[in-house]
Amino acid sequence: MLLNPFERRLVSGGLRRQVVRHWDIPRLLKLTEDCKTQRVLEIGCGRGFGVEAAYDLLKAKVVHAFDPDDAMVALARQSMTRSGYFNTTPPARIWQGTVIEIPAPDADYDVVLGLQVLHHVQDWRAGVAEIARVLRPGGRVMLSDSLIGFIEHPILGRWMDHPTVDRFTQDQLFEELEQCGFRILGSKGCGKWMTWVVGELQA
Repeated sequence: MLLNPFERRLVSGGLRRQVVRHWDIPRLLKLTEDCKTQRVLEIGCGRGFGVEAAYDLLKAKVVHAFDPDDAMVALARQSMTRSGYFNTTPPARIWQGTVIEIPAPDADYDVVLGLQVLHHVQDWRAGVAEIARVLRPGGRVMLSDSLIGFIEHPILGRWMDHPTVDRFTQDQLFEELEQCGFRILGSKGCGKWMTWVVGELQA
């Protein structure tokens, strides 16, 4: 599902960049054991703040990213051009796409990063399965996401456009990750509203 105009402004501003760099990524790093981050894939990259953080904070050597919204992809490419991330060797790669059909070989990435993405995906379970497919054994999924309590909030829900069928609690998300072969390494929750989780794909 694409973002509405309010959500686009929300995820494209400087505040969102600060949240990614100073809240989401540091919190996820605290939850993980030492992990290899040579090749990182960000799902739902928005304007590219997660791509920047993958290079700067995760110390990735290769970063690929996609977003279903072509307007967000264009903004991310502009940001990466200005920041010089397309001049890396190999350069960052950003395309329009969806987490339920990732154009990558099996076991292609060391880390899959998802920052507030899965709750926008109608078939989020298929998205989790695709994440598992493209991760190497021992690879990590690093997620921050909104839970059903946030999505069904009577006030906040009016501002956001989210799928409403088969939304997940923290336990339901963890159960799906485990069914797809992940071992939960660490998690941090905020009631029924938000979750941060890192999982390791078992061999």
